Amino acid sequence: MIKKIYVYPLSIIFGMFFYYILFSSNLITPDYSFGNPQNCVEIVNYNIGDTLRDYKYPFSCDQDFYYSGFEDFSKVFEETYNYQARPLYILGGYVMYVTVSSVESLLNIDFKFTTQLAIFLYQLVIINSITAILFNSFKDKFKLRIFDYISLLIFVMLNPIYKWGLFVPSHQTSTLLLIAFFIYFSSKKDIEVNERIAFLFGLFFLFHRSFLVSYLALVLFKNIKQIFKGKTYIRNGYLFIIFLLPNLIYESFIRFILNRSTYDANTEYWGQFVWLYDFIRGKVRYESEWHCVTIPENFYCYFKDFRQMILYIAFPLLLVVLFFAVDYMVNKKNKYIYLQNILFITVCLFLFWSLIGWYPPVRFNFYSIGHMVTLLLILIFISQVTVYEKSIILISSIFAYILIPHWNHPEINLGINIFGTYSLLGTFIYLIVKTYLKSNKTKA
Repeated sequence: MIKKIYVYPLSIIFGMFFYYILFSSNLITPDYSFGNPQNCVEIVNYNIGDTLRDYKYPFSCDQDFYYSGFEDFSKVFEETYNYQARPLYILGGYVMYVTVSSVESLLNIDFKFTTQLAIFLYQLVIINSITAILFNSFKDKFKLRIFDYISLLIFVMLNPIYKWGLFVPSHQTSTLLLIAFFIYFSSKKDIEVNERIAFLFGLFFLFHRSFLVSYLALVLFKNIKQIFKGKTYIRNGYLFIIFLLPNLIYESFIRFILNRSTYDANTEYWGQFVWLYDFIRGKVRYESEWHCVTIPENFYCYFKDFRQMILYIAFPLLLVVLFFAVDYMVNKKNKYIYLQNILFITVCLFLFWSLIGWYPPVRFNFYSIGHMVTLLLILIFISQVTVYEKSIILISSIFAYILIPHWNHPEINLGINIFGTYSLLGTFIYLIVKTYLKSNKTKA
């Protein structure tokens, strides 16, 4: 049995390597905002002690809201706290902050950037959780070892949401977590959606609201053959109430115990999804460069952004297509387990995010299709038999992802760099190795 907790220190080393690549190596433009203040994050210089100066690190325009909750969890219950609807996420950050602060006090360390360090370590906890869930999803069908586990960790960390999100407090790193939840429960044929699973997803609804989509997709996936039976709706109607219970308890505590109003900045400030109700009433309340709050304008904006996302993720996507093509040419009978699960949840999320009404560059498309590309590369990787094949896929993926800039980049293009060339070269090496192994197997 793999002691997964031992991999966490390794992920810290990987995180420090990514910091070097993004902010110190000059291989990539270390920017999030690219001069546009709407993009919220800029790179600033920090001084740490007398020896380390000009220490580059991202500064987020909304990080003070996150920091205040991480440093004092009671802030979550204030009426105007921006992220009141994410209490479980804020609680996790608070626990990590208290842990880091306690260690610093115990060791008598005077460190000015405790919150930044806590966030970095907290994001790694989320990344390691995603890796562990995916590994436990796949291990029943594949013979996976420590090499595979560490490789899964690398695949997740290479994903731009995590490569860049490691250093900021945004909870968009939860978006692959909810997909991992779906894959795990949907892949277990002996597990049916029951009260415990409904309550678990309901708890994580307080971590990231789109766990609602993950839960509903799981219910649909598990009940697709009974979709026209009345008892299916009765049973799952009851389970949906169980799903809502954690949020009901949470909001009731704020309203009736603390006697305060609840607040959700996503809907009340940004108008996400609630614009649909306004549209039905013939009203438009939310307007900006990124708002598209009429039908079919919202779909036009979403698909326009989808084209940009395809360009943004072009190299990894091309790898997926080529690896699938090689596998089909060499072994036409190869069937990918879990492919249906991955496509089902990502299509559900793709349709869901098309209705958000607010379309900043790439990110919402990436929450579905972008994650799908990462998962397909993982699926191709774990489906291989030999370490040689797996190593080629992993190394090619590293080359494909490593120099991808932040998704806020205003001029996304298909410029080929040396790493992209190596990535494509890996496909041809994979074809040669695959063909050679296939011919040897046929002779035997």
